[in-house]
Amino acid sequence: MKRSLQIVSGISVVVTTLAFGHDIYRMMAHLVTHHNQSFSHPFFALHMLLAAATGVFSLIGAYFLLAGWRRQQSLN
Repeated sequence: MKRSLQIVSGISVVVTTLAFGHDIYRMMAHLVTHHNQSFSHPFFALHMLLAAATGVFSLIGAYFLLAGWRRQQSLN
């Protein structure tokens, strides 16, 4: 039961991360096209860095959920 819960949780984290990434992409595209923002603006650059870091850490967490926290130790 515990392993199946880890797999389901890992998949849900991946799906949520992809949805978050899509929303961030759409928001950034809107800011660039309609408001003429660029990386020279500090708020825009900071927001992009934080969004990227959040996505990376979320995918790392999903990997650990799917792969398991501990590696199996071989019996000698």
